[in-house]
Formats: sequence, structure tokens, C-alpha cells
Amino acid sequence: MAMARSADFKSPLCRVSFANTLFKPRAQKPGDVEKYGCTLIFPKTADISVLTNALRQVILDQWGEKGLERAKAGLIKSPFLAGDGKEARSKKTGEVHPGFGPDVTFIRVQSVRVPTIRWKSENIPATEDEVYSGCYGKAVLNAFAWYNEQNGDGVSFGIQMFQKLQEGERLGGGGGVDASQWMETVVDEGPAPEATRSGAGAGGLFGQ
Repeated sequence: MAMARSADFKSPLCRVSFANTLFKPRAQKPGDVEKYGCTLIFPKTADISVLTNALRQVILDQWGEKGLERAKAGLIKSPFLAGDGKEARSKKTGEVHPGFGPDVTFIRVQSVRVPTIRWKSENIPATEDEVYSGCYGKAVLNAFAWYNEQNGDGVSFGIQMFQKLQEGERLGGGGGVDASQWMETVVDEGPAPEATRSGAGAGGLFGQ
């Protein structure tokens, strides 16, 4: 049976985390379908009514008025997750992931098809260096209903597009450094001396 799905809509401004999966799909566990996706973080002060309204309509379409009662009772799994809850924490350390905390809520969004990722141009795809965990933007999403034997009924969000709109502090310690903090002026003094051309490089120092 086909499950209910909303029309596409644009999210309010959000912060993206786990952005690498927008470019490289992964499976939740061995044997699962690989999917693209990311985590979208919203301040608790943000107006996310466009998301909740889409979910409400999907619940009505799929389960009727009784579905709203079941959702309020926690019998339909919600896609909204607490910024300081268990899903926001590292399974290894128990620490809250960077960018999360009690003042935010977040959703996980997925797609079996590669999403459209843009920045300044509507025609040129943004790169993984440009759209990174910690930057801000808006996503084109859809809400949908689902059911599986393990978790029962639920509603989630799919992602069709993400457009970066603002820079932000990178999350997770990866993704490079600010070159302007480290660059030195280089004076062109001609070809390098022969003695510096052994090719060992860093590997000669670290045994790589």
C-alpha cells in the first residue's frame, strides 16, 4: 500500500550536520539501501510550523483524525529529536555532538536519489568543501508516512535539495582550516635546489 507523502516545501533557515552524506550515500546497516541525507538543526526559537503542518497533513492523510491522537500519545514515531537527547550523543563517549544542545531540535532527512546541492549558482553544483557540517541554509523537503515491523508507524522527512546561504563554524573538527590564519608570503627565488628534491617529503619523517 502506498504511504502518504506531502508536496515539497522549503524549510526555514537551519544548520546542517553530517553533511558528507549529502554527497556520499551510506546504509544504516549492512544489507540496507544506501541513502543520501544529513541532519538539520533548528533553534528552539525558530518557527518550524511549515514542517509541523506538513507532518499533520500526512498523518491525517494516512491515519485520519485518530492518527493525530495517536501521534500526541507517542504512538506514531516523530522525526523531531531533542538536541541533548540520546540521538544527539556520541555512542562511544556519550558526549553531545558539536552544534547540538538543549537549545536546539533536529531532524534527520534522507533520499534514495542524490539531492540537488547548491550555493551561489542555481546551475553549478556545490562541492563538499562548500557545503560542510556547520554551515547554514534552507532545504527542500517532503514529509511522508512509513511503517515497519520493528518500529511500527512513523513520519519522517525526505530531502530534495539543500542550498547553503551562510557560512558557519565547522562542526566535528574536520573539513580543513582557515588558510588566512596560516599563510605566509612566498618569494619566488627560482627553481628549488637539487638537494631538496628527494621526493621523500612527509613520508620520510613519519614513515608513511
